[in-house]
Amino acid sequence: MRARPTSNHPALRDWRAFAARNYRPFRVLAIAQGFIGALTGPAITIPLLLALGAHPALATAIAVLPAVGTMSQRWLPSWLDRTDGNLRGLVVLFATIGEPRGLLLAAIVGLAATGILAPLAAIVLIGVLSGVLGALGATAYSLQQSWYQIILPDYERRLIAPRLGGIALGIGSVVLLPIAFTIDALVETVGLWAYAGPLLVSGLAGLVPLVVLRRLPAPGRIRVPRQTAWRSDEQARLRRHGNVMTLALLSAGLSPFLSVYAISVLGTGAGFAIALSAISSGTLVLASLWVSTHLRGGSSSSLLRGSFLLRGTALLLGLAAHPANPIAPLVLVVVAVLMAAGDTAGQLAANERLFRLATGPGVLAFQSHFVVRNVGAYTGGAAASSIVMLLGGYPAFAILFASAALGRFAAARTTEVSRSRAVAAEAEPAAA
Repeated sequence: MRARPTSNHPALRDWRAFAARNYRPFRVLAIAQGFIGALTGPAITIPLLLALGAHPALATAIAVLPAVGTMSQRWLPSWLDRTDGNLRGLVVLFATIGEPRGLLLAAIVGLAATGILAPLAAIVLIGVLSGVLGALGATAYSLQQSWYQIILPDYERRLIAPRLGGIALGIGSVVLLPIAFTIDALVETVGLWAYAGPLLVSGLAGLVPLVVLRRLPAPGRIRVPRQTAWRSDEQARLRRHGNVMTLALLSAGLSPFLSVYAISVLGTGAGFAIALSAISSGTLVLASLWVSTHLRGGSSSSLLRGSFLLRGTALLLGLAAHPANPIAPLVLVVVAVLMAAGDTAGQLAANERLFRLATGPGVLAFQSHFVVRNVGAYTGGAAASSIVMLLGGYPAFAILFASAALGRFAAARTTEVSRSRAVAAEAEPAAA
């Protein structure tokens, strides 16, 4: 029997469709946001803060500040009212202020490297800028996904949204790996200047969205449904989804950064810590290839539940990375791979689940309604994590690994998984 041409494989057909010219602005944005996220995120800022003398608990707290700032989405309905529903203008404004933040962060590192700025002052300024501008960038990215959902037919959104997310999450593997191999030698040679380069590149990448966002089709004038929209039976599933995500975000806040553990407990250099992030990013790319194809017509709720189970197992495995264990660094690598695969599946499945349960302004209503509770859960978990870290050493991180794992398992248990008939209704047949 003659084998079917590989071009007929559903995954290959989807990726060929995704490569169409009309999706180029979306791909360019995803690549730029991948650079921004990788080079201004915890992979770079945590080793930088530790090099400046910050306590691991403080470095962790600063690293989560951008997520805390996204609580501002609670006021999105009011912003849209005051701007006559100008969602596009809000996204462009937030991106213009927040995305090029790498330029300012690079300047702070340069001042600290020359001795003009004291280390403590540099830590404070990095915390403020990362928190405020990072939150604006994260808010712009979140609202941008809703913009896509409004301007694209559902079958196109299912085609490109998971792949764009995979690109944005995974581009860091290309960027961070060479940094991981060179950062330790650079720090010994030029000191803090070694961190200024990646931040500068991020700042330049942050200028790209300012141009490309203006080339996307306008979403029109958007109004967010008020609280009364949440009383219908159809919104009950959205509320349950919100409850699951609140529990999941609490667990995410408790999860320790592997780079902090590697440097402060295992005593590795910044290179290994950044390599962990690069490995995670590479795993994100590979995982997104499968996840994006699966989500085109599969059950997003089943995938979400599986992602919680995978991440809970990975966190329990982290207990084996004891400083006395000679293969503890290898254990961290395995944990990083499993967590990255689970994070990819979880984030893309959670977004897809939301887009299947809500449409257009309903997505914005969900985000504005649940954002305070969800971000509050994450902030509470991160605050508890920082307090536990004050205990110091392996015992503190063991508590966090175990607590975060239990939270993931609890989220898996409470996830509402679609039955066989519901799956068919949940997934719209792919359009030709």
